[in-house]
Amino acid sequence: MAEAKGKTQTSATSSDMQSILKRCENLEKEVRSLKLNLAFMNRKDSEQTKQIEELQKQNEEMGDEKERLLEEIDRILSRQDKM
Repeated sequence: MAEAKGKTQTSATSSDMQSILKRCENLEKEVRSLKLNLAFMNRKDSEQTKQIEELQKQNEEMGDEKERLLEEIDRILSRQDKM
């Protein structure tokens, strides 16, 4: 009787171990997937940051050009007023 009880416990323990190993494998797969997603998001974020920086630079250049053009317009208008 004791032998039968021991086999049942061993079998249950083995089954539990298999369940635990399967769960560990699933968790490892999930971690790998999350790491890949994180790497993708970081790369995307980096690309967007570069685009934002480029747009800010272009905006500053356009602002400088606007100021230059306004000064040129003022200069032309003042020259016309003197004539």
